[in-house]
Amino acid sequence: MTAPDRPIPERPSPAAMPRRTGRCTHGGPQRRTSNRWVVAETLDHKSIPSVILDGRYRRHFANLGRASIATSAAHARHLTPLVRRCADNRRTEHELLPLPSGSVLRLTADPIFGPSQNVFGVNLSAGPPTDTPTPPPTIGAIEWDVLTARATISPDFRTLLDISEAQLDSPTTVPNLISHFDRWDDRTGFLALFDLTNPAGTWIGTATTQFTGKQRHNLHIVAKRIHGHRLIRALVCDISPTDPPPPPDPIYAALRRAPITPGHALGIIDLHNGLIHEWIADEPFAHWRNSTPQLHPDDIPVVATARTRLLSKTSTTTITARIRFDRASRWILVQAVCTRITDDDRPQALIDVTFSR
Repeated sequence: MTAPDRPIPERPSPAAMPRRTGRCTHGGPQRRTSNRWVVAETLDHKSIPSVILDGRYRRHFANLGRASIATSAAHARHLTPLVRRCADNRRTEHELLPLPSGSVLRLTADPIFGPSQNVFGVNLSAGPPTDTPTPPPTIGAIEWDVLTARATISPDFRTLLDISEAQLDSPTTVPNLISHFDRWDDRTGFLALFDLTNPAGTWIGTATTQFTGKQRHNLHIVAKRIHGHRLIRALVCDISPTDPPPPPDPIYAALRRAPITPGHALGIIDLHNGLIHEWIADEPFAHWRNSTPQLHPDDIPVVATARTRLLSKTSTTTITARIRFDRASRWILVQAVCTRITDDDRPQALIDVTFSR
């Protein structure tokens, strides 16, 4: 059986062929514009800005050119200059970019101010010029002085947690700040930022907190040691809506509720840099948590020797030293029994402090 004959279509003549073809309109693959905010850090103005939050996704100092708001590689090249301009001018900046469709994309950069009114970061968004920009998320900021280990917090940090100045002092010490959190991951990595020699350059972690009468928060914290300065700067983002807070650390809870012998105080000290980052005490020692003691010059070698012994695997040592909290105060003689409690690459010691007789 054979198929019936079919008519053969005529080929078009050369005259009927089009002399030119239209431009290809589909182009290459395009990334969709995100309606979410991208947060770029500018903690160290001498370094390249990087992404720490892209929509609901946490980022670890990611390449700004790969942020989700960049609709193409050509548009991505505009992001870093826009962020730098916003940080340098300390004000909101805009940029209009043409799209292949003929429409226009508006980039908006809003500054995130630190405690000293330096710009610690920039909120970036993209959308049509006719749309009202979505209000940027509230991002808190913290700045530590490495020599005193005291932190200054930005007004937006209080807004983020919905707290007053009475609930958290500023400036504040490391143990006082950490005491307001029931989880701080990872703490030893954070402490490495305070090393006087070979400090960590950056740190990324999370912390959870719940102030009295307030909702529980899960915070994404990104910190950087500033080159050429004795400063650590950090941005704090609330990720609770997308990453619910994990439960409190039971070790923190147990330590802070441990019964303490009257007339004693307990602390945890990082043996690499000598920073006390946990302080548990009743009066007369309770208020020392938010104070920075000065060591008597003659006792500095005594404390240094004790740290060296503990770093060399000595399990326990006792020191007697004089401290005061300002130049007008008298020297206070205290005794501290120091017990090494960890043997990893970041050893810690428990200190039991009392007045010396």
